[in-house]
Amino acid sequence: MRAGSDASQKIVEHINRFSVFRIESFDARVAIEVAAMTRSALDGPSKNKRGTVAAPWTKIKYDRQIVAIAKVVRATAIYSDDKDIRSIAAMEDISVIGLADLPLPAEDLQGEFVFEPLDAEVSETGDATGSQ
Repeated sequence: MRAGSDASQKIVEHINRFSVFRIESFDARVAIEVAAMTRSALDGPSKNKRGTVAAPWTKIKYDRQIVAIAKVVRATAIYSDDKDIRSIAAMEDISVIGLADLPLPAEDLQGEFVFEPLDAEVSETGDATGSQ
């Protein structure tokens, strides 16, 4: 999805309906925090702007922005399965909670998923034909 599209605006509006979510800005305070992270990496043992993260520089910059925003707004955790976010957040003493770390809802809230065989033939290309 491209930024500025109608779909992305609808997603932002939907997220904003929930009080548990806040969309935060990349502002001057965050920019200063990102610069401090980069300076820390340059001054660290690797003497490299990437620090200890082995990812493309562009990704590291975006990941640092995410972590810096969380740090500036004093978030207690970031929810992500991205290993680079986890690594950068750890350097800033921000915990990262992965999908596998989330508790499952009570069994009665999980709903029921019924497995039924398809009434379709599968062609040699793997496409289903016929009706379900």
